[in-house]
Amino acid sequence: MEHDLRDRVRYEARDGRAYITFCRDEKRNALTYEMFDRLMEHIDTAERDDDVRVIIFRSEGRDFSTGHDLAQVGGAEYGFSKDPKARRPSQRARLHFDKRHVEQFRQIFYCVKPTLSLVQGWCVGAGLYIVEASDLAIAARDAKIGHPEQKMGLAGAAYLTSWNILAMGPRKAREMLLLGEVVDGEEAARIGLINKAVAPEELAAAGEEWAERIVRLPRDAIAIGKAATHLAMDSLGMTSQFVHGYIGHALGTNIRYEPDEVNFMKERRDKGTTQAAHTREKHYDESASAKPADAASE
Repeated sequence: MEHDLRDRVRYEARDGRAYITFCRDEKRNALTYEMFDRLMEHIDTAERDDDVRVIIFRSEGRDFSTGHDLAQVGGAEYGFSKDPKARRPSQRARLHFDKRHVEQFRQIFYCVKPTLSLVQGWCVGAGLYIVEASDLAIAARDAKIGHPEQKMGLAGAAYLTSWNILAMGPRKAREMLLLGEVVDGEEAARIGLINKAVAPEELAAAGEEWAERIVRLPRDAIAIGKAATHLAMDSLGMTSQFVHGYIGHALGTNIRYEPDEVNFMKERRDKGTTQAAHTREKHYDESASAKPADAASE
């Protein structure tokens, strides 16, 4: 199973471009940790290939990504046992795991090659982190973009909070993260979450147009430009977000739920992932029927 899931992230390099494609449409391109490991391997390959001048993140099927596969979150990622008598995962286990995972987003953010995300359908949770860590992003106008996973118990402790504030401003960033807002592609472009929105049928062509403009640049110019960008990001304190991000997540997976609050992890244990997702969304928004019925991800 692990090997199969790793193969759901595919790599192709041609014409100065490296295409990294998510291929798990039956799960709305929900990403497992095994898939993230393969994603990092592909990024390493692209960074070492001097013929690659731009990396393009894209997906097959309906959605860019509905985020982390929920079967692997909420304690499962730390080896949490379903036995009610078992000890809870230690803070050190949580911190060590989360540090390694958040450093994967840092690797995307500080990739030495320009990165471009092409977004269709649902792009939430970890899927949106990939987009936020990219240099450029184009979305279909009808894409659904946001961080609804914040309602599971983080309420603003996102991995790229500093970038969110820089891109959208503190008020809008706080609104999106605290309320778990989901917006369409046009609104995401308006508030600075992505670069621009296009008709769904124009997404691939729009990505190719920008990719072609990048690959025509001198290789050294691209490298110098990325290095200068990294210096600027560091001067703005961007590196620190990858520290507070993993600490926040480790703490967030250890919160206490009161009797009148929705405990997604307990609901998942008792009713399954899909029903737990419906229960969560209904608790916050009675109009949640617009959410994807079979989403099984964060």
